[in-house]
Amino acid sequence: MAKIADVLAENNLDAYVAYDSSDNEDMRYLSGFLATDPYIYVCRKDGGKFLIVSSMEELRARRESPCSIVTRTAAGFAELLQETGDVELATARMIQNFCGNRLLVPYSMPVGFARALEKTAEVSVDQDTVLSMRAKKTADEIEKIRAVQKKNEAGVALAVDAVRKAEVDENGGLLFEDSPLTSERLRAIMHEAFFRMGLDDKDTIASCGADTALPHAKGEGQLFANQPIVLDVFPRDIETGYFADMTRTISKGKPSDEICRMYEVVHEAKELAVSLIRAGVSGADVHNAAADYFTEKGYVTAGTSGFIHSLGHGVGLAIHENPSLSVRGGILEEGNVVTVEPGLYYPGIGGVRLEDMGAVTEDGFDRFTTFEEELIVV
Repeated sequence: MAKIADVLAENNLDAYVAYDSSDNEDMRYLSGFLATDPYIYVCRKDGGKFLIVSSMEELRARRESPCSIVTRTAAGFAELLQETGDVELATARMIQNFCGNRLLVPYSMPVGFARALEKTAEVSVDQDTVLSMRAKKTADEIEKIRAVQKKNEAGVALAVDAVRKAEVDENGGLLFEDSPLTSERLRAIMHEAFFRMGLDDKDTIASCGADTALPHAKGEGQLFANQPIVLDVFPRDIETGYFADMTRTISKGKPSDEICRMYEVVHEAKELAVSLIRAGVSGADVHNAAADYFTEKGYVTAGTSGFIHSLGHGVGLAIHENPSLSVRGGILEEGNVVTVEPGLYYPGIGGVRLEDMGAVTEDGFDRFTTFEEELIVV
């Protein structure tokens, strides 16, 4: 895995420069500093790492970030702004004075600022160095993700318990505490629990019936007995920034025979994939093994039916990051954290998805997910 300093040395570049807020996962990863306003991260060819921040953020940045801290004032921004009368050009010249003339910038740098920087320096664009660095987690990162998953399971348990305790009305709809149990209410149950645990959740899926045949349908309205309910839940820890991800398919009472059979085969495909994961195996091979298993069991993929997405993805400071368990997935490395989420989707029947998450090791898969796996809840 190449480091930034290695890429700089190989290409005879002076520094890597990123300019964004910590909402950008790469910035948060590199800087360890949280700020809603843009700031500057610099990695010089000698390995020195710096943040250039406003004076009001100096003390906080020194407390939070492992990087050396330089204020814009110390870097000469005020004088350059007086000279140029243009904030972006003054910032670009400040960077050039601090870093040198040959700069490497991330692919995600705002195009407007990149153009300003090109007026003062020679700029090269980096595609995936930081993404590759982020893909291989440290032991500390792995434990942070494991901790989020533990909280995730506690929140999902409340949703499953609500379905289990629900009564069934004369139309087959679910009632919980004398009110309709809806997709929105299930999400609210989890959201409130996550908020108390310091997690933030967005776009949580709680779909039922026909909607389960659409992998990313969030679900709406009342839930019904004897129909699949897909819960795909991926909260983020507000303090650390790391995500967890888990999917379970449940039903209040026995669903159709087709759904029961699909559930069995999806579970078997997941366990097959888990058994194959280890460092040195390609994500493509793992994905293809699951796809072949579905075909062997008679589940054909065509158009919008069948196994219509990749088997899994990396998880970290972003919910989807490298590596990939897909037809183009590369070699897995120790320290990768990935999901394994096979699913089958057939309009007119419904959908089933199961998802676990864990870390790739030298000899297997360290599964973080311990949540129960039962289709029928009563």
